[in-house]
Amino acid sequence: MKKGIKYFIYSLIFIAILGMLYLLIHSKKPERNVYEKIADGKKVNYLIVGDSIGRSSGASNNQHKWFQLVERGLTKKYGGAFSRHLVVQSGATAFEGLYKLKNNLSKDIDLVFIVFGENDRKYMDNKQFYFLYQSLLDEIVIRFPHAELITITESSLDNEEFIDVIKQLSKDYYATNIDMRIPFRNSRLSTERLTNDLVHPNDYGYYLYAQEIIQTIDTAIRKDKKVLTSSIPVNEVSSLEMNTNYSYRSIDPSFQNKKGYYTSNQIGSTIEYQFSGSFLGVNVIRSEKGGKMDVFIDDNYETTISTWWPFKKERSLYVTSGLTNKDHTVKFQISADKSRYNITDQQLIQISSIITN
Repeated sequence: MKKGIKYFIYSLIFIAILGMLYLLIHSKKPERNVYEKIADGKKVNYLIVGDSIGRSSGASNNQHKWFQLVERGLTKKYGGAFSRHLVVQSGATAFEGLYKLKNNLSKDIDLVFIVFGENDRKYMDNKQFYFLYQSLLDEIVIRFPHAELITITESSLDNEEFIDVIKQLSKDYYATNIDMRIPFRNSRLSTERLTNDLVHPNDYGYYLYAQEIIQTIDTAIRKDKKVLTSSIPVNEVSSLEMNTNYSYRSIDPSFQNKKGYYTSNQIGSTIEYQFSGSFLGVNVIRSEKGGKMDVFIDDNYETTISTWWPFKKERSLYVTSGLTNKDHTVKFQISADKSRYNITDQQLIQISSIITN
């Protein structure tokens, strides 16, 4: 075969390959964003990562939960269907939300609601909250790069520094922030009339939540809003490593291994772990018999954690963050102090592991 003919054939093959690639790229329909899906009556997969307000604690029944009201309102107006995914826990912080999300299998999510702040302010300062809330947003962006993010500033949150953290990070991550304090104020009703316990909304309070969310989504559809999460360079976002450490360094004999949890009821008993990293959490069982434990890091008192809860539940509790990123020792010691809610004759501590990076 002559050299010129050979090059000519190779050129035709190369042009044909380029043409096929062009057709593959340009024939693929662009992915609909969540607002287009809702407006077109398509199925929407959405996720809620949050605390008790995220799961609508305080609603009298399922029909009055804020997310049920949102689903019904949008379906009535646009048709379509909603598939709900929940990573929620009463009493949770952004730390626990992040840990649970990492162990959740949800995928193909179009919309994510993030509902934290009210509990976080009890256990950390605004800098620690910034670190954990940002880490949660990083995880969401990496796992669901095309999802719209809606952050909720809870109606009960009154810590302005925490409110500013949510507002600033929402802006940084192109999330839509909905401040639920505003519809509560605009209702001109007292907190007593909008909540069950001055924190958790009642049925009418959750109705206000739902109306605010529906109105926000309606406005976004009307203005042809674009989802900008996908414009965040995923290769520049890092997922916070969270390791579960089951190996203790030392333990008092009173702690017995019961179904994977080191369990003791003896005041003063201790269990120690070694870890390396800048933050710490602990996996425990909270229950109506739950006691308190004092936490010492490198022999310095850090905090006291209550494991009381009205029913038995496995929990991943935040301990601290902002530590020097080096080797540490943590000691959990059963406290003589008792939760005022614990009316049993026990002060049970049940620990399975610690969470570190």
